[in-house]
Amino acid sequence: MKDSDGMLALLQDIKELLWGIALLSAAGFLCLIGIVIGDWGIALLAVGIFVFLAGALCAYHGFNHHEVVEHQN
Repeated sequence: MKDSDGMLALLQDIKELLWGIALLSAAGFLCLIGIVIGDWGIALLAVGIFVFLAGALCAYHGFNHHEVVEHQN
């Protein structure tokens, strides 16, 4: 059972890393559209900045949360 717990933790880290990358991509798109559009662009830019921060936090947490250790039998 212990081996599967380590694998599940690694999969959770990969999921959080991918979720962070997806949020970072969405934030880049929102910021780009916010810059191109005129009046409502400021609102999109502000939302894009918050989404960028959330994506960076998820990616950082997924990258640094667990440590894979190989055990010798």
